[in-house]
Amino acid sequence: MVQITGGRVLFSRTVQPAQYETKRAEVEITFVLAEGEDLGSSLDEAAKTVKRKALKMVGLSYNDGRLIAQ
Repeated sequence: MVQITGGRVLFSRTVQPAQYETKRAEVEITFVLAEGEDLGSSLDEAAKTVKRKALKMVGLSYNDGRLIAQ
């Protein structure tokens, strides 16, 4: 197994709720995984976290595979 230091997950989203209005969110998290930790599930959880936060910042949410305006 390998230890990961300085791992990074980045997600950005831009929406245009009105003709002359743009909302943009960019969320980045960094992480460290010790040797023996499950890489796949840790990356999946990190990706879900940044995606959920960025969508919330631009007024959207993700539910059952669909984007929903808040």
